[in-house]
Amino acid sequence: MPRDNEPLGDVANKFLFENDRVRVWNLDLAPGEASDWHVHDLDYVTIVVDPAQLRREADGHEPEDLNYPVGEVHFRPAEPAHRVTNIDTKRYMNVLIEIKK
Repeated sequence: MPRDNEPLGDVANKFLFENDRVRVWNLDLAPGEASDWHVHDLDYVTIVVDPAQLRREADGHEPEDLNYPVGEVHFRPAEPAHRVTNIDTKRYMNVLIEIKK
């Protein structure tokens, strides 16, 4: 699903910490809840705290379903507009760490 004119928001829904090297967030999604459409200007790492099935939508790409176990760690380079939706019946949460250059 393309973003169309939906405005961009934050990379996650709870800001936790920032210094001159990193910015740390929680992404906490109840069943059926979606993140804002957002862009990552910085490379980042995610760590799954509470797993659930997600649907990832990105401008110019087909949606993909993701299902990562607790503790799963991913590094991602800065990337274009996207969002994730919790398509499960349980809460999803990760910690997202943006790496400042």
